[in-house]
Amino acid sequence: MTENNPLTDFKFFNEVKPDTLDSIAQMGEIIEYAAGDAIFRFDEPAIHLYGVIDGEVDLSVVFKDKVLKTEIEYEEAIQASMVEEEKSIVVDCVLPGQVFGWASLVGAGRRTVTAHCAQASRVMVLPAADLRMMFEADNALGYVIMKKLSDIISKRLQKRTEKLIETWVEAFDVDEI
Repeated sequence: MTENNPLTDFKFFNEVKPDTLDSIAQMGEIIEYAAGDAIFRFDEPAIHLYGVIDGEVDLSVVFKDKVLKTEIEYEEAIQASMVEEEKSIVVDCVLPGQVFGWASLVGAGRRTVTAHCAQASRVMVLPAADLRMMFEADNALGYVIMKKLSDIISKRLQKRTEKLIETWVEAFDVDEI
């Protein structure tokens, strides 16, 4: 199966033996999503690891923003109230050959972001429970994958930190946090 295995194009799996990579691919399925489709949402149970084969997936954080809403009649405010609005901010973009959904393999098993397709996408969906069982049975494989996973988590945390600082500086015109 190796020549037709879509996982061979993923840097995340480049240290995995070909026969093991074939076993991993056989566990998963390829799903096609339309542009705008949500693959998963923040705080949902994290039961799959995903890999983009074709397309582009945006990872975003949803937050609540308080906004002053006013009802105006005849150029006078007749009622004003604070309303919470949900907004989202894209914190990363996942391209072909990259994985996302790492929360399925570590931690509390809940999604930390929302994943939406920025364009039509083909995605490899891998069951995390089966992957974890493989890692427990083959500790060397588990170590290799967790090392790659820690790199992804570190890079995503760095991107979030940079966006936070950029936003903070822009909003408050400060040069110190």
